[in-house]
Amino acid sequence: MVMRDRKAALSPAHITGIVLIVAAVAAFFVQPLLSAALLLFYVVLCVWACFYPQTNFLGPVISRGRSGEKKVAITFDDGPSEFTTVKILDLLDRYSLRATFFVSGLNATQYPGLIDEIIRRGHSIGNHSMRHDPLVMLKSYRVLYREVYDAQAVLRKMGIDALAFRPPVGIINPKLPSILNRLGLFCVTFSCRAMDAGNFRVKNMAVRILKKLKGDDIILLHDKPPRRSKDYPVLFQEIENILTGIQDRGFRVVPLAQLIDREIMTLESRT
Repeated sequence: MVMRDRKAALSPAHITGIVLIVAAVAAFFVQPLLSAALLLFYVVLCVWACFYPQTNFLGPVISRGRSGEKKVAITFDDGPSEFTTVKILDLLDRYSLRATFFVSGLNATQYPGLIDEIIRRGHSIGNHSMRHDPLVMLKSYRVLYREVYDAQAVLRKMGIDALAFRPPVGIINPKLPSILNRLGLFCVTFSCRAMDAGNFRVKNMAVRILKKLKGDDIILLHDKPPRRSKDYPVLFQEIENILTGIQDRGFRVVPLAQLIDREIMTLESRT
């Protein structure tokens, strides 16, 4: 895979760290406890930033559009799945809407036909790591790099050059920006989610989404199977309620690439 090296600028975390470390060194000679407090504050700030998908503190993150209009984009994570993805595609077709599917490399390998179907129906594909390990951001640089790289390689073999990466569970860390920079990817998170825990809490998803919907939102949903078989019809009904509710409130669903004014993927020769 060709890597697109770019010169990375200092992140707010780096700049803040430099300032606080210098301040801590200076404070040490006056008040050692203040020095320790400054360093502890920086650690807490970095940990908080890891679990806040909308922050750019650790590096560049796109979490919403900037159109200033009543437009939103819909994204689905964790698929594709033979039990849910096609029915979700059918729902999107019914309302003539386009979404972005952030897929794991493992699922893409298992269901290449579904990847083809997503593309055939006019949707976009993003990189969601190889195995979707929710704890991957707590692991080494090497492990995280392989997770992103391997998923990218899987998609490239399918003729898809993903440009956007979404971290599992939306968690980021200071290692991620340099990895994405090496691989020519940018980070896309979200600004509106149903807190469904990966389709574990599917009841009332539409209510949770629609009550906080704002213009330029990137909406996070999932196309992985619900954990209980009785929740399948509930999931599809909730997704349809979201689609109709968005339109009833005067919002327009647009492709993610249009909302953020950046391409999500490019297509190469399909094999």
